[in-house]
Amino acid sequence: MLRSRIAALFGATALLAVLPVAQAHAAATTADGISMCPSGYACFWANSNYDSGSSAHMGKVQGDNPDFSALFSSNILSCGYNWDECISSIANHGTQCTVYFYSDHNYGKTHSWHSLSRGDEVSSFASGYNDPNFNDSISSNKWCNS
Repeated sequence: MLRSRIAALFGATALLAVLPVAQAHAAATTADGISMCPSGYACFWANSNYDSGSSAHMGKVQGDNPDFSALFSSNILSCGYNWDECISSIANHGTQCTVYFYSDHNYGKTHSWHSLSRGDEVSSFASGYNDPNFNDSISSNKWCNS
């Protein structure tokens, strides 16, 4: 009887010791782009899964941008310090409408373009989207007119 109580006590202690770590890990892995993106913006990350990592951070836009090479970022050396052809995940936390992303400058449709409705996000163009060629190819964005 005493042994079973001691075993139960050690088991409960072990469970309590592991529980906070498991909860912290779950919280870290459930982050999404919308929760990180300020209201009114379309946000993007150089890495998949909204990962800011040590070499990138979140970029954000509110209006139309015909040339992402003009969107400077001191944290993305690998892309020449700008967002042109350097985006792997996106989120639309806009307040009114759809945002369109283009792989050409000036909203050109020669190559790929995709729409992202308000509240939608893409965690990985490279592996979790229907157009892996769109990974690291975004060069402009335009919002709907409503």
